[in-house]
Amino acid sequence: WRRRYFILSGSRLFFAKNPFEAPHGMIDLGTATTVKSADIKSRKKFSFEISTHEMTFLMYADCEKEKDDWIGSVGRSIVRASGTFLTKNDVAGAGTATGAGNNNYGYGDDEDDDDDDNVFENSENHPYFND
Repeated sequence: WRRRYFILSGSRLFFAKNPFEAPHGMIDLGTATTVKSADIKSRKKFSFEISTHEMTFLMYADCEKEKDDWIGSVGRSIVRASGTFLTKNDVAGAGTATGAGNNNYGYGDDEDDDDDDNVFENSENHPYFND
């Protein structure tokens, strides 16, 4: 196992060798199919896996809460990237294209968006995290 530091930005999971250098890799969560616990598979506590059609990435956190937080955050990113995410307005509008925040892609501009993007310090100024 090699220690890596991860930053989740939208549907991209960047990783670096230490928290102070630029990321040297990225997992496109738009291609991911699942994220789930992997303690038994990896034989390591607090581990989880992110699977794509081509590859499975095994990772582990420092504690159970961090593991659960990563699984939840990555899972939400996978759903959003898949285009199957529905806002409250989409559900209330029964699939019509007239609800506020509805943009015909299954996700909207809800103010109640619980992305974790704002957790990462200075990420909006970092060239790796912006298009």
